[in-house]
Amino acid sequence: MKTKTSSNLAQIFLFLLLTTSLSAASSATIFRTKPYLQNPTGNGITVTWLTNVPVYSWVEYGTDTTQLTKVHTIVDGQVISNNTLHKIRLHDLKPEQTYYYRICSREITSYQAYSKTFGETAQSTFSTFTLPSEKTTDFTAVVFNDLHKRKETLTTLRNQLNGIDYDFVFFNGDCIDDPSDENNAVAFLTELTEAVGADHTPIFFLRGNHEIRNAYSIGLRSLMDYVGDKTYSAFSWGDTRFVQLDCGEDKPDSTPVYYGLNDFSGLRLDQVDFLKKEFKTKAFKKADKRILIHHIPIYGSSDEYNPCLELWGDLLNSKKFNLSVNAHLHKFAFHEAGSKLGNSFPVVIGGGPSLDNATVMILQKKGNELKLRVLNAKGELLIERVL
Repeated sequence: MKTKTSSNLAQIFLFLLLTTSLSAASSATIFRTKPYLQNPTGNGITVTWLTNVPVYSWVEYGTDTTQLTKVHTIVDGQVISNNTLHKIRLHDLKPEQTYYYRICSREITSYQAYSKTFGETAQSTFSTFTLPSEKTTDFTAVVFNDLHKRKETLTTLRNQLNGIDYDFVFFNGDCIDDPSDENNAVAFLTELTEAVGADHTPIFFLRGNHEIRNAYSIGLRSLMDYVGDKTYSAFSWGDTRFVQLDCGEDKPDSTPVYYGLNDFSGLRLDQVDFLKKEFKTKAFKKADKRILIHHIPIYGSSDEYNPCLELWGDLLNSKKFNLSVNAHLHKFAFHEAGSKLGNSFPVVIGGGPSLDNATVMILQKKGNELKLRVLNAKGELLIERVL
């Protein structure tokens, strides 16, 4: 009887030991992704990352690594915790100041009404970032589009940027296409962010028509931190103004495959009001350069359905944009201002997902000179133009 009892106790102890070790993660396995920087506007920046287990997360940052400020996210009096997706905004930052930061996540193994149990804490290595001032005149930005979750294309295009020190990155639509679930979306999101070093280089995600499709299309938004919390917006990088638009789908809302669940007609109308207000702002009026960027081209589109041209064409043409950056057609093109398409500003359209027609764009401003370069997957220069 004594032997049997001892055996049972040993089995119970072993079971508890095993289940405890399985439920608690080691610090090395807590992080699911590296941090990625978004929305570097208004003297602030958003740090985003994911974990494999529910945690309490915070960011530590400062102008050096010895004196750090701790920031976590509070909503309605509660610290956001016991979750796996983390978006923490750093406010009141000084332009042109280099900041050091690291992310921290402490596992929560039990979250009860009157008790909490914590596990290990994971800390990342330090990364840095610097925000521009209103007087910043120089920058280098790169633009990827229509990658359609093709890692080889992303890697090959990124390799063409070796030796180029860029300040921020645009993913101009149809990069994380047709996301089926969070795992599917995060897998290629991680490829994108790590390829461009988004832990120290801010990124801007613009939605293409393929990001709108599939079961996780709404959920995809949670991984982004859009400027102004909208898929269309405007922001300044120094003395250059960027206007980002969202054309929505490339077919009418009444198309049967949308099942009555789309209203992009309304979204496009909202952007008419947005543009009218934007054009009256001091930031737009006083900008040295103005760049328009959106996925589906208004000019040079092969689609018969082009509601954005009807709604926005005259409004956009009435303003002095230096360039419109577009995508969607899977074929590189450049249209001069005043071409037969009716555009009053130059239009560049990026290539597609295959290595035969993929492109990466480089926008570089020095002083009052804005230069566009477009490279293909072989590193060949398709165009170089001062705008």
